[in-house]
Amino acid sequence: MSRVLAVTAGLALALVAPTVAQSPTPLPMGAPGQATVTDDRPTEFTVAAKTAGVLSVAVQGTGDLALQLVDDDGQVLPDGSTDRDLTGNEGMELLSTTVTEPGSYRVRVRLQGGDKSTFTIAGAFLTFPAFQRPGDPDRRPGNARSIAVGKPLEDSLDAANGDSWDWYVLKAAEEGTLTVVTRQVGNGDTPDLVLEVYTGGNFGEAQDRSDQDLQGNSASESVTVQVKAGEAVHVRVSGNFSNAAKYRLSSSLAP
Repeated sequence: MSRVLAVTAGLALALVAPTVAQSPTPLPMGAPGQATVTDDRPTEFTVAAKTAGVLSVAVQGTGDLALQLVDDDGQVLPDGSTDRDLTGNEGMELLSTTVTEPGSYRVRVRLQGGDKSTFTIAGAFLTFPAFQRPGDPDRRPGNARSIAVGKPLEDSLDAANGDSWDWYVLKAAEEGTLTVVTRQVGNGDTPDLVLEVYTGGNFGEAQDRSDQDLQGNSASESVTVQVKAGEAVHVRVSGNFSNAAKYRLSSSLAP
């Protein structure tokens, strides 16, 4: 385990507890640190990645622990979540995630069972600039495209060129049931879409998610959520495919 977590001299990040104000304390090189987590509040550590590369984080503690890597907005990165219970130990996890651009990230430790856990955590970063991908303007909730309820639009995904998902935000004019759907555009290969809605500013866990392939069509998805007047609802469209594909996003609000 110690060799997996060895930190090289070229380390391009620092893990720090978010409760440390103004002057973050880097995780000691090659030396794990200890912290606690409760079942009602994850414990987070910040990660400052100076280049693209691979981030590996290991944790061991009491209770059933899980790890996530999230961006500044709190959305989980691709392959940025694990709850595998290594060697049959529900308190032991190892997360290894490709970071495709420099920036600030957070490692989130969650307690899935029990009231409180004391854990040991350590991280390492492999600098690999070749992993950097083109930036995608709407890849984060904070840059979500604002669209009107009831007005359909067409967009596309192109994971091979860094466009893995699109974010939108809709605001309900009145209280009711908001329905959002996706459909295929054109007659080419049918993309396998995933549709999610997020509420309350929580981008780590979807309020509703659809990967049902309605009517046997992998591009046809539908989600429904109850909304209040003036409430902002964020929508994420992603896909399980590598080729570029177009889709149509539609919405409706029923009182």
